[in-house]
Amino acid sequence: MESECFVRRHEDLQEGQEVVLTLRDLSPGLRKYDARIARVTVSRSPDALEHWDKLWVRSAVGVKDPQPWGIKVLEELGDSLPGRPYADIFEVAEQMQEAPRKSAK
Repeated sequence: MESECFVRRHEDLQEGQEVVLTLRDLSPGLRKYDARIARVTVSRSPDALEHWDKLWVRSAVGVKDPQPWGIKVLEELGDSLPGRPYADIFEVAEQMQEAPRKSAK
């Protein structure tokens, strides 16, 4: 699977740390560009790039990082975040990052 995300600061993506991102599916077909929110781990290691899904990162204004990241989805959080409509999505995602993980059933 290949996805893309938008980040305010590239420094927010730290290898091996969990982060909450809104992912857009880049797979061809009817589901292309569908968005989902997930708690993920990212990496640029060659092993991750070979075995994990591919993630293209864009800045808040859409500038694409020329190098892909490897991404492993740890938890699906749905297709929306709790909060006020039109609030700062990056602030809400940071709050979700601090929230305890749901136990797997």
